[in-house]
Amino acid sequence: MMRVIIFGALLASAACVALAATDVKTQVARPIAVADVNPEDSCVSNATHCTCLQHTHKKLMKVPNTNPQMCVLDPVEYESHKCSCPGNALCERLEFSCEKLETFGDFNELGQVACTEVTDATCFGVDHPEPCSENVNVFVDGTLAGCVRNIPVASNVDDAYGYGDAKAQNVENVEFDRINIRLIETTVNNDLHMCMIYGNWKVGEASHTSDGDIREVRSKISAGFPLNFEIKDDPSDQYFNDGTPEIGTFHRYWATKSDGFCLGPLLGDGSGFRAEFYDLKFLHGLNVQTYNEATGGIDNLAAWTFADHQPATDLLPDGRADGDESVVVEFRPTCSC
Repeated sequence: MMRVIIFGALLASAACVALAATDVKTQVARPIAVADVNPEDSCVSNATHCTCLQHTHKKLMKVPNTNPQMCVLDPVEYESHKCSCPGNALCERLEFSCEKLETFGDFNELGQVACTEVTDATCFGVDHPEPCSENVNVFVDGTLAGCVRNIPVASNVDDAYGYGDAKAQNVENVEFDRINIRLIETTVNNDLHMCMIYGNWKVGEASHTSDGDIREVRSKISAGFPLNFEIKDDPSDQYFNDGTPEIGTFHRYWATKSDGFCLGPLLGDGSGFRAEFYDLKFLHGLNVQTYNEATGGIDNLAAWTFADHQPATDLLPDGRADGDESVVVEFRPTCSC
């Protein structure tokens, strides 16, 4: 795999020198989950989406002891969306198997209509998603690694990262020589955020002080909405295209240091986002973390290593990446695991 990317000031970031001022951004506005559409000139109707309108509807109910079977409308009104051209919003179309009542003929003076029950029918519906950011399914190279319970913080993403002295101070269960992935929810607004912590400087200081290898990680994060850096660990590393649907990073750090970043707010409507880590050097793989509601701590949910997925001849003798390895991680928010 050949990639040609030019970065400046590489040596300046290699040692992760602490800066006087941290780079923790205030939160940006939440992107729109399902955007409104222009009702005058928009008409979308395909297998997955349609322009839609909010409306109320009533359900059919069987009238007991009638032959032929008769139905009436439930007096309770239900709020929902329906496909419409023109419409004023964009909805997701849903198709599913169901049992339903079908009518034939007209309603009589009693408000009844002849009906029959159909089993194994195909039903259609539409949904205008609300943000849902409590959990995220994480897929590594296309395989489900686990369902993450997001780490709750009140309003500040840095409470789950702890940026200070040019490194993450909150390294609970963070693995050495791995990309550690944390999904965070700010409970004040139910926004979703993502943090990457590269390495564990405490482990490095304890047992790797003579290690002179400089770790390297390039990343590309993409989504269908703008992405924004919230924490840069460190500002001397390389960050690209902030505020666009595809952002990039390049980090270099010693074993006794660590690197990383946080971004958000992200969508919690199921649209998801994607991260590619490539040209990795001196790293074993990934570590996906999750929130433990019972203890209030951060646990390790799933580990992924290059040694388990690539021939040993493609890696360093200890199973770490030698400079051209890559891995793709997909994130799909969900209301529950």
